[in-house]
Amino acid sequence: MEEVVKKYVDECLGFVKEHREYLMYVPFYEKPIEPEMQASLDNSILQGKSVKIYVTQPEHTNYMVNIITDKDHVWKVIDNQISDEDISKLESKLNVILPLSYKTYLKYKHFYEMFWDLDVRLYPKPIHSWNKILIENNKELQEEILDKGYFAIGQYSDYGVIALKLTDNENKEGEIVLFDYETPATEVLAPNFIEFLNQILQNPKPVLQELKGWEKKMYKME
Repeated sequence: MEEVVKKYVDECLGFVKEHREYLMYVPFYEKPIEPEMQASLDNSILQGKSVKIYVTQPEHTNYMVNIITDKDHVWKVIDNQISDEDISKLESKLNVILPLSYKTYLKYKHFYEMFWDLDVRLYPKPIHSWNKILIENNKELQEEILDKGYFAIGQYSDYGVIALKLTDNENKEGEIVLFDYETPATEVLAPNFIEFLNQILQNPKPVLQELKGWEKKMYKME
């Protein structure tokens, strides 16, 4: 279990670090990065880089990202500071019992947005607000998800929420389900959280791809 969690997180972080000028910053118009996670970027790596680029992956929809600007904020990964007691407080606040696999995930490193599957964005884990993010997202979807025995853990593309099925014991693993924003329909993505991470890692590594010539002209990149 722990091995799969570490592999997933480390693979995702390795990818965003490789392209940190596009993928490892928080835009200036969003909440500032927590002090312990603030970093700097060597501007020399920006030389010759396109201001816009596609992130691609087979059987996924490409999406465009912008290169970092002087106003944006670079983040860095730091070691975990979440304790079992912290997780227990979260569970009490929402009256849930989280599976051991997800608790293991919560206790491995702090980071902002990272990914391997282009459609899957598990909620970020800033050192001081990871719990607030989980509480706010689950309270916002209490009637649709939490009250039905599920716990929101991330977003699926721009049209759904990823949630895990709650049980009465941390050693029981509930299925991972996609809740559609527009319809009451749900789709089972995996039988449990660890298998969900394993499935994601079966995808080929995402690749950055330059825009076509006409697209560069449209965005006045040439």
